Amino acid sequence: MIREIVEKNFKKTLTQVDEKNYKVTFEGIGGETGYVHFKEAKNGWNNKPISQNVYLISDADLFQIINFLQKYMSLDESKLEEVRKAFIDISFELFDELSH
Repeated sequence: MIREIVEKNFKKTLTQVDEKNYKVTFEGIGGETGYVHFKEAKNGWNNKPISQNVYLISDADLFQIINFLQKYMSLDESKLEEVRKAFIDISFELFDELSH
């Protein structure tokens, strides 16, 4: 349900911020904006070896979008995890599709 609402009501764009950083921006039909920021993973961030071209989410701001969904679509607190997962999945799909 959340995914369909996002696909219908939000424009998604991928921007390369610099050589190792990307940002997926969501723009709602009512002017709401949010973003998910990707950064290239570095060795030393964890104990496992990292392949080339591995990106992680380094930052996100979905406050306006979540506020919009709560206000106009009767979204309650119990659905916030579903909303977060939907935006992460959509962001990764767009990033994978357009960044390579």
